[in-house]
Amino acid sequence: MSGLRIRSVIPIRRRVYNHLRKAILSGQIPVGERLIESRLASQVGTSRTPIREALHKLELESLVSSIPRVGYFVRGLSEEDIRDICEIRGAIESLAARRAISQITKKNLDRLRTNIDQSKELIGQGATEKMVDLDTEFHDILCQSSGSKRIHELSQTFGDYMLKFRIECLRVHDIALRAVTGHENIYQAICNRNIRMAQKYVDDHMKNVLEDVINYSRAIDKSAIRVFHERSSSARNNHG
Repeated sequence: MSGLRIRSVIPIRRRVYNHLRKAILSGQIPVGERLIESRLASQVGTSRTPIREALHKLELESLVSSIPRVGYFVRGLSEEDIRDICEIRGAIESLAARRAISQITKKNLDRLRTNIDQSKELIGQGATEKMVDLDTEFHDILCQSSGSKRIHELSQTFGDYMLKFRIECLRVHDIALRAVTGHENIYQAICNRNIRMAQKYVDDHMKNVLEDVINYSRAIDKSAIRVFHERSSSARNNHG
């Protein structure tokens, strides 16, 4: 968890919360990791009070779990969590696609086309580790094109929950290629002003995302659960 020190003009409570949230969602702080207030305060360069407040907020988001007299641990997403997130994100982006059809600008259509072409080029080069940035950009452009700030914000929020999985899954060639194919289908439907097909392709795309993430989650689930219980047990014993 090195390199967590914060430098920003944003109020300290918000900075600490955003920083820890991003570190957890990206996998920088792994599932099962014990979050020690004093250590985190030292790493980010603040007092323990904003750390404590941030951990409480993260617990309300179900990103961390607390154990009485022991402390906080990073928790993973369950399959139910993943299904809920993908379904909600799909509904949000289906609405975004429907709205975008009537008001997307030529500039944003061109940006979508460029994004898809760059994604295909990366896949062809075998540079799939860079795909997550282009994937994020595609969905950002789509939701921005809806003309709704709220739709864009909600899409970003639910996309963030899946960040760690998207980073890892999109490194896989076949998954990256399937994602870009989904983007291409959505783009063509928007160009054709076909609301029904645009919403269908968004739905198909999110079903593929769900399948990929669930498969990845199952592959790492056993080891993550084992680490979580081992660390939790160790912490309890140390406080016994």
